[in-house]
Amino acid sequence: MTTAPPVASRATTIRYLTLGLLCSVQMMLNLDDTIVNVALPTIQQHLHMSETDLTWIINAYLLLFGGFLLVGGRSADLFGGKRVFLIGVAVFGVASLTTGLAQNADMLIASRAAQGIGGALASPAALSIVAGLFTEARERTRALGIWAGLGGLAATLGVVLSGVITEFAGWRWCFLINVPVAIAALVLVQRLLPDHRPARTDTRLDGLSAALITGAIAAFDLALIDSGHSAGSATAFRAGLGVILLTGFLLRAGRSRSPMIPLSFFRDRDRAVANFANVLFCSTILSMLFFLTLFLQQVLHFSPLRTGVAWLPFCALVIAGFATAAGLVTKLGVRPVLVAAMASGAVGMYLLAQVSETSSYVALLPGMLIAGFGMGLGFVSITVAAVGETHADITGLASGFVTTTQQLGGALGLGVLSTVALHHHTAASESPAQALTAGFQSAYLVSAVILTCTAVLAGVGIRAATGRTTSS
Repeated sequence: MTTAPPVASRATTIRYLTLGLLCSVQMMLNLDDTIVNVALPTIQQHLHMSETDLTWIINAYLLLFGGFLLVGGRSADLFGGKRVFLIGVAVFGVASLTTGLAQNADMLIASRAAQGIGGALASPAALSIVAGLFTEARERTRALGIWAGLGGLAATLGVVLSGVITEFAGWRWCFLINVPVAIAALVLVQRLLPDHRPARTDTRLDGLSAALITGAIAAFDLALIDSGHSAGSATAFRAGLGVILLTGFLLRAGRSRSPMIPLSFFRDRDRAVANFANVLFCSTILSMLFFLTLFLQQVLHFSPLRTGVAWLPFCALVIAGFATAAGLVTKLGVRPVLVAAMASGAVGMYLLAQVSETSSYVALLPGMLIAGFGMGLGFVSITVAAVGETHADITGLASGFVTTTQQLGGALGLGVLSTVALHHHTAASESPAQALTAGFQSAYLVSAVILTCTAVLAGVGIRAATGRTTSS
């Protein structure tokens, strides 16, 4: 006679099924950062879009996603992760449908902005649910490692899938593919997770603080995006506006009885160092994806499909990196893994800087693979350091903050490192391929220096203990 499985075993199965579902949604959100890149020329041709409109296909998503992340994270703390997650996924799914069906530039860009808002609600809420489901330290580290690794992998898979989907199904399916994933997530999360609302006496979201921090992040993002094209008065104005709005937000936080972000949130040293390292790490790694894609297409003359396939070895090393990090963080603690991640990235960037315009794809592989392994190590160790031992009352906020620093890092890298690459491109007197490659080499060398400094920062700033008491 068979016996029913233990209740604990059934609960564990449900938790890991939920983790898999939430990771799938996060991968969908991260894919939308990059899945459109290879399809942009096709979209421009079909919808008769200008170059300026084309950039807003990416920027509209990034600006709204980055701007609303902290609001989404804090809302998850106040109103419950499940509720905010379901709202975010619903908005994202509907916006993906209208994006895929867009008939003109305005409809496409507006829908991409709505996708960004939906993603900003869903992403930190999902990570707060993961942190709440896995409360034992070792299990939580493993769960966060899976989450961070798959999320980082999705950013690179976007380039692969973009070429394949555009080639065989058409650019609209880069967005329409999200719809069935969103529907499945809405149905399954509703069934798997019980309704839970935090036991808080004050569940008000400070609207003024939300507006100030959202405006500040959007202003900084715009300034960073523009810095890659010009460093004029408009960029300075946006950066200045961001500083003013951020100052207003901090003043509000210091005087409010229930601030959107308690000032004590910034006093946790590991969290502060991890998020600062995240900005620097993402500024280099995500820019590398952009530069290498251009190199493959414009210097090596790869087709979109071949470009996508060329990223597969890199993706394999990202998987190896996050699988390794998940075990090492538990055994050794965050600090050595985070230092190793930055060091691997620095070595990979230095090797890429040695590649010339006459090099083959094979010559790119050592740098790509080492950087990919470092990327897997980095996303896991940073997420564990920033979220792993955060108090339950602010897991949503901590989740939103670490994703915000990723977005700001990506914008910073494309702004600053693109300027470095462009300077050498325009200053060089050689052929276009030589000038383009010289610019990329300079950007990779700067990236190697940044990652080396970040490795030192992590080694000095992160505490050595494998586990520590829960912080608030």
